[in-house]
Amino acid sequence: MAQQEEGVGVAGLRALPSVDWLDLERDRGRFLADLRYALSECGFLVLKHAPGLDDAFQQRAFKAVRAFFDAPMAIKKTAHISNTPYFRGYTLPTPADRGHGQVIENFQYGFEQAPLCAHDDESQPLFKRVFTGPNSWPETDTLPGFRPLILELNERYHALTHALGKLIVESLGEDPAEFEKYFSFDEPYLAASLNHNYALDVFDDAAQAQVQASYAQFNADNVGTHIDGPPFVALLINDRPGLQVVAGEGRWVNAPVTCRTAPGDYEVPVVPGSVIVNTGGTLMHLSEGRYGATLHRVNTTLIPRGETRVSMPYFLLPKMEGDLIPFGRKAASARGAAGYEAGRDRGANACVNRMGTFPQVTRRWWVKEFEALKAQQAAEVEAETRAALALAEARGARYRQGEKGPP
Repeated sequence: MAQQEEGVGVAGLRALPSVDWLDLERDRGRFLADLRYALSECGFLVLKHAPGLDDAFQQRAFKAVRAFFDAPMAIKKTAHISNTPYFRGYTLPTPADRGHGQVIENFQYGFEQAPLCAHDDESQPLFKRVFTGPNSWPETDTLPGFRPLILELNERYHALTHALGKLIVESLGEDPAEFEKYFSFDEPYLAASLNHNYALDVFDDAAQAQVQASYAQFNADNVGTHIDGPPFVALLINDRPGLQVVAGEGRWVNAPVTCRTAPGDYEVPVVPGSVIVNTGGTLMHLSEGRYGATLHRVNTTLIPRGETRVSMPYFLLPKMEGDLIPFGRKAASARGAAGYEAGRDRGANACVNRMGTFPQVTRRWWVKEFEALKAQQAAEVEAETRAALALAEARGARYRQGEKGPP
């Protein structure tokens, strides 16, 4: 199998497993087996020949996105994320003198939608007030290609998430139609981002040493190690090294670059026209732990000095009303393998996740809601993370004993 060419089992992985979309036509059984292997034994994969995201399109996308991030700050601020309550728009770089391991600016976007109601209309569920609304675009004539490119990227990503989602359900041995119970193509929920990470040389000398020491640890508090809790899967394209994934017994594995936009050698492979895919907490629960979410981070020290890294993660979120019942089951368990408890307010959880990530929006629009819900959301995130770590440890133990992974 393709994955095993790159390392035997999680404990021995030296690169992320790969799955080739072209195998759907050449050898569907191999495609599904490769998909099953990657998601059960790593939680991350490199999807080669990703439909709609070939190298020519990715080159065009990175050119437009870098033009936005290279624009004057006055232009970028016209699309500041705090201008509306919908968590769409631009966030300023995190300061290099605040003890963080990353300096990052980003731009959040979604489907272009009219609000359903006023943001403080409590007659509507919180998730409908947070996730349905317009994008915030820069007010300028100097970036004519930015908005159409992002809307096109959204459509391409959206098509791939739904096609891949059904195949993931099939790889579990379940009816692909089960996917549509939780994911509507015409009424989607998503969180999408354009990220711009700076290299180590934006820090002063003393801070550089501190950042390097933090990344030398397995899981320092200031380097952003996390699992993706709310989404089913995450898709990502990137044009510089930086993404790292925990595989096996605490080993960090470097993810490849999906599009080369600058000359020179990278410390990681370049796989043009590919997309990096990883399991989210929702899939971890719906698969009853057969596909586990995996810790990952962006390592500032891997970004070539004097350069920056652009990545474009895309998170597919499930419908937010009712319980998530694992595929093929008739009822939710009291606590599933992913730390999910039946009866939780999933919509509120997804909203508070956004509120905690973007406090500049929360301070202006959502203070009351965040204060009321943040403790419960923190407990749910902790439960999901513990579950993901337990599943990862079980994978490692299985391979230490020389056992084959689950089918």
